[in-house]
Amino acid sequence: MSAEQLFNRWIKWTLLLFGLVFGYYLAADLYMPVTTDSLVQRYVVQVAPQVSGRVVSVAVQNNQQVKKGDLLFELDPTDYQLKLEQAQLQLEQSQQNNRQLSAALQSATARVDQARFALQDVQREDQRYQQLYSQKLIPRQQLEQSQTAVLKAKAELQASTADLAEREAELGIPSEELVQIKQARNQLALAQLELDRTKVYADVDGIVTDLQLEVGTNLASHQATVALVSTQQSWVSALFREKSLLHVHRGTEALITFDALPGEVFTASVRDIDAGVANGQSTPDGRLATADSSSRWVRDAQRLKVNLAMQQQMPPALVVGSRATVQLVPQDNSVLAALAKSQIQLISLLHYVY
Repeated sequence: MSAEQLFNRWIKWTLLLFGLVFGYYLAADLYMPVTTDSLVQRYVVQVAPQVSGRVVSVAVQNNQQVKKGDLLFELDPTDYQLKLEQAQLQLEQSQQNNRQLSAALQSATARVDQARFALQDVQREDQRYQQLYSQKLIPRQQLEQSQTAVLKAKAELQASTADLAEREAELGIPSEELVQIKQARNQLALAQLELDRTKVYADVDGIVTDLQLEVGTNLASHQATVALVSTQQSWVSALFREKSLLHVHRGTEALITFDALPGEVFTASVRDIDAGVANGQSTPDGRLATADSSSRWVRDAQRLKVNLAMQQQMPPALVVGSRATVQLVPQDNSVLAALAKSQIQLISLLHYVY
């Protein structure tokens, strides 16, 4: 065999091998996609105080595991204790005013009753004078004096009734409690709440990480201060090209190998696929649309995030952000499924090297 024939044979075998590899790549990308762009994720709670103040104690250390309800840190409570005492004094003052107004209300009620009885007396007297006048037993002047007394008694009853209504309004009838007392109670409850909030507790079970909080630090309210990584739920998120997800749905089997655990393969399943990506979101702002353009002949494929639920407990060695390789396994083709499992096993062994 001449050198030229040998060269031609090598060219043919190389082209055949390239065609086989290319065909395998296309088939694998459609029916058993794999990605190295995967991460371990957990919920990270950004702990922030709900009141402002100076840190007087830090009850945790960096990377310490805490339970829900454990104390994390405490702010200086002095100002809030004074506000609580002031609110208590204000409530006591309002209650004293309420008692005074209650006494005034009772007095006004008594005056109304007295005026009503007085009116009834002069009205009966006036009726008697009218009968006497009709019999011409008394002069008209005496009758007019009786009628004037009735008018005066009516005026006194109206005045005392108006005074009673004013006292009732001040006291807050029908609740018989001053509005100021309700406001003082609200202020007291708010002051107690703010005092309680000087102690900041963990909302979930988790691990405090990247702690940079020191005693003496001044914090504003709702300022994120401590990162608490939840240990209650974890999952793996993987980015796949759009066309690689044509045959993927909720429940599709997946195999995962982690960079931190070479040689080990874990089973998982597709929990959900995100409904979109950030560059597809637009916000109405009154401006014209910006046309994104690319000078590249072959543009980058869009990738979607697939969230995977582990079938086993997440190994403790894995932290938030641990990298992984995810292999999706076809369910309706045993040959492709076997190839997918062999492929992820090989990748897991290669993690010993890289």
